[in-house]
Amino acid sequence: MLVRILLFLFFILPYISFANEKIDSLQNVLKQDIEDSIRINIYKELLYNLSTSEPSQAIFYGQLGLDLAKKIEDDYSEIQLLNNLGIAYYGLGAYEKTLEYFLKVLELEKDLDNLPSLSRAMNNVGIIYDEIGRLDKSAFYYEESLKLKETFQDSLGISTTMSNLGLLYLKMDQPQKAIKYFRKCYSMDKKLSDVVGIYNSMHNIGIYHKDYGDKDSAVYYIEKALLAVPKGEKHYDKTYIIKSLAESYLEVKDYKNARKYFERAVNSANEVEALDVLKESYKGLSEIYEHIGQFEKSLKAFRRFKTLNDSIFNQDFNSKVSQLEKNFEIQSKEKEIQLLTNKAEITNLQLVRRKNTNYFLIALGLMLAIVAFISYNRFQIKNKSHKLLQQKNEEINLQKSEIKENRDEIEAQRDSILEQKQALEEASSEIMKSIWYAQHIQQAILPDLNKIQSVFHEFFMLYMPKSIVSGDFYWFTQKEDKTFFVLADCTGHGIPGAFMTVMANDLLNSIIIQQDVNDCARILHLLDEAVLNSLQYKGNSSSDGLDIALICIDAKTQELTFSGAGIDMIVFQKDEWSTYKGERFSIGGFKDATFKTPKNIKLELKEDTQLYIYTDGYVDQFGGKEDKKYMRKRLNLLLDEIKILPFEQQKSKLEKAIIDWKGDQEQTDDITFTGIRI
Repeated sequence: MLVRILLFLFFILPYISFANEKIDSLQNVLKQDIEDSIRINIYKELLYNLSTSEPSQAIFYGQLGLDLAKKIEDDYSEIQLLNNLGIAYYGLGAYEKTLEYFLKVLELEKDLDNLPSLSRAMNNVGIIYDEIGRLDKSAFYYEESLKLKETFQDSLGISTTMSNLGLLYLKMDQPQKAIKYFRKCYSMDKKLSDVVGIYNSMHNIGIYHKDYGDKDSAVYYIEKALLAVPKGEKHYDKTYIIKSLAESYLEVKDYKNARKYFERAVNSANEVEALDVLKESYKGLSEIYEHIGQFEKSLKAFRRFKTLNDSIFNQDFNSKVSQLEKNFEIQSKEKEIQLLTNKAEITNLQLVRRKNTNYFLIALGLMLAIVAFISYNRFQIKNKSHKLLQQKNEEINLQKSEIKENRDEIEAQRDSILEQKQALEEASSEIMKSIWYAQHIQQAILPDLNKIQSVFHEFFMLYMPKSIVSGDFYWFTQKEDKTFFVLADCTGHGIPGAFMTVMANDLLNSIIIQQDVNDCARILHLLDEAVLNSLQYKGNSSSDGLDIALICIDAKTQELTFSGAGIDMIVFQKDEWSTYKGERFSIGGFKDATFKTPKNIKLELKEDTQLYIYTDGYVDQFGGKEDKKYMRKRLNLLLDEIKILPFEQQKSKLEKAIIDWKGDQEQTDDITFTGIRI
């Protein structure tokens, strides 16, 4: 009878969760005479499968299983049942009961000294303390869980717990602790290549900057988080990140981008049914429309926000009423469970008496059968031993053959892998050779710095590409009494930016040298038209182009002409600083050339004059203790400190300042900085 029941359970247990009749079958098996270990397994399955549909019945079976596990001293099953009972009460919102069971699990795990299980138990206790508002207790258990995970190097678990700690410390209004854990979590997620962890960590860092740090940094990190989400994915995390980016743009009063991303958040929230995000997005749109004077749209968006807010409130209210009803049901069912437990104990006593009688009869029958069986068995043993030995020899020979075949196959796979590795290394080497050769070409196109230096009283060039090749470049030529110098920042960096520098260099040669155009504003106008024609723009379909500063020095009239697009010129003359701004458009890009009007700015050179021109990679570099941009204000203070130094020393100071500011951070963009003394 026992063997039949064991076989039945072996086949039925894997399919328990598929139909209600399977649950009925398990309940029927409990009525039979079965081993305690099998009975405990059935209680565990019933607790798991009934926890959502009939939680009171699930808790009843879980309690029976827990009592039996304690009786037979099955610690592993006792921990499982305690944990799942806690989860069942958690689903009902009975957090105090959940905490009671989770703390019991924690005590048992400490005795077993199983570090991975103990760390998970501490993490669960931390979650419940967070739910009931005991944030100090939650932080303690999260920290203890993290220490254990670090001892056995559970990288994914460490990342998850650090993220929980960061969010908890934000909730506790301790932002410095929160950002420490967010940054550690981001570094670990990058090492693990955990895409979900990466974009969640960057989003958390952005939220920190939005609430406590630099607003521009918030936009930067949340944009990176959104770009890290794989294309085509539609889920709550992505929707929430889009909404956070819109809020960050609203913080810096960039209403155009804020409106764009709030509208994206509305569309995404509708797709994934994220009512809370949808509500906050309409609230943000209402505020934007009010700022830009579109009051009718503002009122319409606010009404949608109000409708969703009322709907969510009603859902929360109904949920709380339902929770109170469930708590009342739990209290009633616990009394019912106690009565059923008492009845079960009486039934178990009756079963024990019947079991003892059956055991006596079975033992008597077995003794008689054994006496008869032993005599016959001795005759069979020698014959079976001979056959078994022969069979084992055949199996050993077969295994030897299989081992040899497997060894040959493994060696063939190893050779194939080595060939693939060699091919990848060769391909990588060829690509890097091409990039280094592209750098040589770009260096050859750039003008000779010694030649430029010989023209001016003093001159320096700080040139720091982000990649091997750069999207920044400089250009120089002399025509009779006129000297032309250009500093430009093309769209992008690396190989795409380098392609733009080659094209722009050729166009400048054509316009200034071959076409003999000397007017700076006219040169920029023709360059803009040439870039648009070269890239074959269709309407406003591309943003490729360049920011540029162009100066022309007339030795005869002792006059300097400056014309810029997106790049400014800083001048120190007569012990005063002046900034001459370039026009607020780029060469190429979205706007049509007919709407761009470059202008000339004239400057007399009778006094000693120092000029400084730089690309935005210098002031946009993130770094420092608070992970902020370097900014123009800090640069202006530095230039004022070093203005009396020789230009070579000024270059060294500028280079050291930006390297120290960057620290261990990645370089944000190509950096080019030039100084000219006339």
